[in-house]
Amino acid sequence: MGLTFEKNKIYEMPVFFGPSPDPKNPRSDGTILNKPADVEAATVMFETDASMLEALLPDGFSLAEPVLSVAQCEFKHIGNFAGNSYTLINISVPARFDGERDHLRGDLVLAMYENHAEPIIGGRELLGYSKIYADIPRLAEHDGIVRGQASDWGFKFLDLRLDLNRQPEDGEYMSRITGESEAKFNYKYIQACPEKGQKPWEAAVDASYPVANPTIGWEAPEGYPYTLAEPRRQPCAGTVEFHAPTGDDMPMSWWIPAYLAKLPIKRYVGASHAFYTDPADYTRIYRLR
Repeated sequence: MGLTFEKNKIYEMPVFFGPSPDPKNPRSDGTILNKPADVEAATVMFETDASMLEALLPDGFSLAEPVLSVAQCEFKHIGNFAGNSYTLINISVPARFDGERDHLRGDLVLAMYENHAEPIIGGRELLGYSKIYADIPRLAEHDGIVRGQASDWGFKFLDLRLDLNRQPEDGEYMSRITGESEAKFNYKYIQACPEKGQKPWEAAVDASYPVANPTIGWEAPEGYPYTLAEPRRQPCAGTVEFHAPTGDDMPMSWWIPAYLAKLPIKRYVGASHAFYTDPADYTRIYRLR
């Protein structure tokens, strides 16, 4: 008997070995949530040219504020990954989605760099997150200065710096932007394989639609054995710099940091250094309409 696909099961390529294990599919007892992640996040926000951000927005989205947010986050001891850790850099803008059914405000993820393949694959295929690989060392901290960076093929395209000894330039504005967010927005897009005789660029599209992952209203299920720690956030000052690569530097993704490097920094809004626990529950994600 050959391969058969079980109903109501999540599969990922390669599919030949059966459905994905938990937490992508529930365990036999129906549980799906594992130990939450311990997260350290270094975030910098700056005001930039609104038209350059609006040029990136898909249909249904509008720019809420002309602000780019860059956050380097270390997800540590994640239950979903058997206690292992990885680092991501989330690049997003405050946006509003207004569709036929859904109307909400959140953060549209333009790119999410991560330094391990497994969360990238699952995040792209199952959740529609705009994930891409980068080499991201752990955050460094000395004398109140926190430093982060990212590179690809040996080319460093991002430097991030927090100064914990200084206050944010506009802490009230930064808090308002953060507090008004209801979800993380993404746009799932998967190119179809071409039909026989077609060129790859002539093929149709398998998936093209926006998705939302709510960031508020999460409640622990009955019997949840973990305690989420009270978040600790220190508002501070910070800077971020994108370095524009060429096609020789980052052959398959150079245009992403090249565009970000062209964004003018009109003024810094502020920064923050935060520690919190994240339940890493992605079962509430849904397609926007």
